[in-house]
Amino acid sequence: MGNIFKKIFSLTRDNESKPDFQTCCTPMEIFDEQKVKAIVKHWLLSIDEYETIPDDIVALNFNLWEAVEEDGGSCYTLELTGAKQYDAEDDDWACEEDFDPRLRNCDALQLSSAIPWENILKGLVKVLKELKVELGEINLFQVEHITVGFTEGDLEVIK
Repeated sequence: MGNIFKKIFSLTRDNESKPDFQTCCTPMEIFDEQKVKAIVKHWLLSIDEYETIPDDIVALNFNLWEAVEEDGGSCYTLELTGAKQYDAEDDDWACEEDFDPRLRNCDALQLSSAIPWENILKGLVKVLKELKVELGEINLFQVEHITVGFTEGDLEVIK
C-alpha cells in the first residue's frame, strides 16, 4: 500500500494498524483517489479478517451517506451491508440489511460535503472496481452482486 498507507495508518507496538486520528477526523477537501483507495482497502481487509459472510448473502451494497456533525458541518462517508436478495430492476433490495458487519462504517473515510456528490460516486465506483480486481480473493468479493450508491439515489454495479 506504500507511502499513502503509512501516512494514513500508524502502527502500534504490536504492529496492529490503526488510523491516524488527525487524518480520520479531518474530512478530505478533495477526492484523493490514492488516499481513498488505501482507506477503503484497509477497511475491507479488516472486515474480511474478522467477519464471516453468511452463505445466503447474495448481494453487498456500499452505501454513501452524509454524516452531519454537532457543529452543523457534514461529510460523506461509506458503510457496507448485505442482503439475501438482489433485484437488478429495483434498488430497494439494498434496504434489506441481512448482513451487518461489526465494522459496518468506514470511519476513516470522511469526504467533505463541499466535494460534488457526482465526483464522490464516480471516484468510489472506480476505487471499488480496482479493489475488486486487486482483492478478488477475499470473501467479500465472492458475493455474486456488489453495488455502490447514495442512500436516496440509483445504485452503480461493481460486480
